[in-house]
Amino acid sequence: MSFHEAVVAALTHALGSEAEKLGDLSRMLSSPPKPEMGDLAFGCFALARVFKKAPVEIAADLVAKVQSGGLIEKVQAAGPFLNFYADPVGLLDWVARNIHSGELYAMARTDKPERVMVEFSQPNTHKTFHVGHLRNVALGDALVRIQRERGHTVVPVNYYGDFGIDVAKCLWWLRNHPENEAPEVNRAAWLGDAYTAANQALKIAKDASESEVKEKRALLTEVREILAGMEEHEPEVTHRYQQTRQWCLDDFAEVYRWLGVEFEHDFFESEMEQPANILVDQYLEQGVFKVDDGAVICPLQPKIKTPAMVRKSDGSSLYMTWDLALASAKFDGYGIERSLYVVGTEQKFHFQQLFATLEKMGYARAKDCRHVSYELVMLPEGKMSSRNGTAVPLHQLRETVSQAIETRMDESGRTAEGEERAEAIRRISVACLKYGMLSVGNTKRVIFKLEDWVNPEGDTGAYLLYSLARISGVFRKSGVDVDLGAGLSQAEGFGEGAERALLAHLLKYPSVVIRSEESLDPSIVAGYVYECARLFSRFYANCPILRSEGDLRTARLMLGRATESVMTRGLGLLGIETVSTM
Repeated sequence: MSFHEAVVAALTHALGSEAEKLGDLSRMLSSPPKPEMGDLAFGCFALARVFKKAPVEIAADLVAKVQSGGLIEKVQAAGPFLNFYADPVGLLDWVARNIHSGELYAMARTDKPERVMVEFSQPNTHKTFHVGHLRNVALGDALVRIQRERGHTVVPVNYYGDFGIDVAKCLWWLRNHPENEAPEVNRAAWLGDAYTAANQALKIAKDASESEVKEKRALLTEVREILAGMEEHEPEVTHRYQQTRQWCLDDFAEVYRWLGVEFEHDFFESEMEQPANILVDQYLEQGVFKVDDGAVICPLQPKIKTPAMVRKSDGSSLYMTWDLALASAKFDGYGIERSLYVVGTEQKFHFQQLFATLEKMGYARAKDCRHVSYELVMLPEGKMSSRNGTAVPLHQLRETVSQAIETRMDESGRTAEGEERAEAIRRISVACLKYGMLSVGNTKRVIFKLEDWVNPEGDTGAYLLYSLARISGVFRKSGVDVDLGAGLSQAEGFGEGAERALLAHLLKYPSVVIRSEESLDPSIVAGYVYECARLFSRFYANCPILRSEGDLRTARLMLGRATESVMTRGLGLLGIETVSTM
């Protein structure tokens, strides 16, 4: 029986037959605002209608009837609340045993598991993979891991933007600048530079003369000819397109390996063209779609005033058309029950139209689609843009953050060499970047400032790994290991405020995972893990571990090991791997 269950049992016994009138008592329990106010609080407000008394009076009467003992050390009335204090040794024993058995983590599992597809990353080929894209990757991967922790079967997929006018712009630039040879590495970034250069060359200034406008439009006609060559599989254009596309896919795959992110399937915009056209023709014939001034649209009134365009007047398809075909491919081909699209908040209206169009088509699974939106990643000086060349390429960022971590390791006297050193640098670097992205709620903008993110002090990934490394260091110095499943019956002196606060926080792991999954926001887990580290630091400072003796020393070592397990598990949900030393 957990402490939560013990409190419910004690309340049920004290209330007698009246307990049945209140329903689920566990829903009436909450965490007190301060650790000194107990470990669980029971509000007596709902009892007022049963006992016809004020909640304060009910709490005063009820406290004498609630029996302590076992996991319940004492019960106190505080205004309209009953505050329950856990027996610290008994609670530590319960936490340790349930971490050892895995039961604490299993408490986060849902009793209604589903098959869920999470689509994330969605990079565009022939563009720079930059730091702004990292938030999508980190968020999507964390959602995959958190959903799996809840017991869902998750299918992580990527959807590459590998077709269209932007690709044609890049190929156009390469055709007109054959002197620029591709490098042996970071070819995707090189193609991204070509795309940026193409946009600059095609840009029409506000004060452009008539001849300049005419010249730019002539260049854009050349770009459209390349796009037509891609669509019609012209040999020269197709060869160059497929070659450069593969360069991008290879570089992207290396990025995902570095980040520790995996996908079970890849979708491509280029593969959606044919099924999308078939779909449009089918629903046009059924009268769901309509022709409007040469284009094909789907009226969405009264739900949405603006109709969704599913085919341009020149016969070409759009992102909307491809997404309609993609939705069908997901549900029909993979047997999923829910589909999550991790895409920036600027695409909010697109997804409103997409889901509304699926409903108009009579697609029953439209209700099972969800847009997981998130705000932009900004530099301190403003917004990043691949088109304008203001984005920070990820390969440059990797080098910069890795060098910063390596410098800090050298300053700290770390002696690891070779593969161990390289892997530690990778893990710490990834931790800094992922945590920087995930510690901010989805609805808030991320301000990317590298020097703050690699700081080993404060709310950073480096600090969390440092905290774990410190716990590992305690056990190395102790010369003993602690078996969390061995049990603990007594430890005189255990239960100081810092110990209680850390213990109570560890107990929250299942509820944190549930809230994070339900809100689709990993920042809840990130905040929880940071609080674990903060509370451990307070415990470490106030409660000497290695200088204590006997059962007290064992208890404190056990609490350290339990914290290590929970923090490691929580960081794993964020896609962050741990290191034994820093």
